[in-house]
Amino acid sequence: MSSVRARRAFIPSSSLDTTRQHRDRQKIMSNHFASGLPYSRKLIGHSSCVNALAFSSGEGRWLASAGDDRVVKLWDLHQEDVTAPSCSFSGPGSNVFTVAFSASNQYVYSGGADDTILKYDLTRYTTNQLEGDGPTQTYAQHSDFIRSVSCHPHQDEIFMSASEDGCIMLHDGRAGSRMTRAQATLQQAAEFSGAFFHPLMEHLFATSDVRGNIRLRDTRMAFGPLRQRTKEGVVLKYVSRITKRSVAAYIRPEASSLTWDVDGTKLGVTFLHWFPTIYSLSDPYPVAVCSGRNLPDGTPSPADARTFSDSTTMKHGSFGGSAQITGGEAFYSSGSDDFRGYLWQIPSLTTLENERHIIGADDWLNGAQDGTVAFTGSSYSSEKYVPKDLSTPLTRLCGHLSIVNSTLIHPVLPLIATAGIERQVLLHSPTPSTPWASDLPLTPTTTRSLPSEGQTPADPSVLRLLMRLSTIMESDELIGEDARSIAYFDMILQREGKRDLFVLRQPAMPSDDDADDGHDIEIDSADETQEEEDEEGR
Repeated sequence: MSSVRARRAFIPSSSLDTTRQHRDRQKIMSNHFASGLPYSRKLIGHSSCVNALAFSSGEGRWLASAGDDRVVKLWDLHQEDVTAPSCSFSGPGSNVFTVAFSASNQYVYSGGADDTILKYDLTRYTTNQLEGDGPTQTYAQHSDFIRSVSCHPHQDEIFMSASEDGCIMLHDGRAGSRMTRAQATLQQAAEFSGAFFHPLMEHLFATSDVRGNIRLRDTRMAFGPLRQRTKEGVVLKYVSRITKRSVAAYIRPEASSLTWDVDGTKLGVTFLHWFPTIYSLSDPYPVAVCSGRNLPDGTPSPADARTFSDSTTMKHGSFGGSAQITGGEAFYSSGSDDFRGYLWQIPSLTTLENERHIIGADDWLNGAQDGTVAFTGSSYSSEKYVPKDLSTPLTRLCGHLSIVNSTLIHPVLPLIATAGIERQVLLHSPTPSTPWASDLPLTPTTTRSLPSEGQTPADPSVLRLLMRLSTIMESDELIGEDARSIAYFDMILQREGKRDLFVLRQPAMPSDDDADDGHDIEIDSADETQEEEDEEGR
């Protein structure tokens, strides 16, 4: 049985850390990440795929996990030896795709394939209570899958949801809130894949959708009575069109998810059939792509080796470290189809902007190499931007037998949580001894190969292989559900693989009539205080 330092009711304010402690821990985290994360522990508690992870705000005491088994589990990192969830919450009617903690950790929210959002009050929970109470509130306004829930950076009762029904909804549970459902809804034709509050400027939020549109919006322009709305709240359109000189057209890949760094200066976006892409807050063109083409030591990956790929499932990346504390550098992590997680060190924005190449239209047509990929505006005359290629990851996170969908960097500890097709969560550490566990084993650095092309989940050879692998995963029960899930996604990988985005999608021809050129920047933070006063006076 695990040793627990304290058995007490969950107190939201106890999860907040002092600024000095937070900075000291982040510096330690940065130093540890530089040497990799070769140790890990498997957290076994779910009975099916784990789709969503979230650390609690502040010092990140709690890890929330959820997935296809329709249960939200809390893991207490204040335990000296974390081996089992501290509490489980039931209620979701289908697969869970997103979990989020409120600003002071009073609530945890879940959303997913049942089109509903559930709110759990953690103040009703004590750390010796294995089964938590049911949801205290259910939100059923959406009509399709919930892709993300983002909590307000300061207000526990305010959160935002994005759905495949093409709606983003602003939920305000404070007493006296008079916003109607229509006033709190932003709707478009394309399915939204994410919407997240800016971590510092509470009126700003970023959105992504399946058409690859990445937008920075303002809640004061996006919600409220129609007469007060402007441009659907958009203050900046990030450019996501990709082109090759040999193609003479562009493609906008589907955006799976997006996330802010802790300072709100960088935005990370995962794209289907493309690489994680880093944007600066106020720059419409990306500053970096995280390709992971090389091995962590800088040498090119062997030609026949599987490397970073995102071609099958929804990936969720995360930032770690504060650029303001670490001298401008930070970290970004994402899962991959090659059964690994990847961690990149992100240089300062100044460095990335200086190393980004801008190519004029004539030079692009006459001088660029055929294989060069660039981000472009909507017309032939648009300049082409080639962001810095972060081709060498800082480290690769191993230990999984199938696709890694989520990688989550702890806010202060040198710790990364990963999850995906399997039913367990892995905690990766740079040292064998940690505040939450001791004597961690080394993680196997090899990954299994895909079965021969053409084999299916029904093939006895595939099932025998997975049954043998289940012994490595330390649970005979994994033979069933995990084996079927792994074999199914093996088949998808055989079919989809690392196919070229320009082959999969029909490129669109540039058009001067396309107004989405990424240049209508209207950020105006100087008048925020006056506008807040005006709103309060209405």
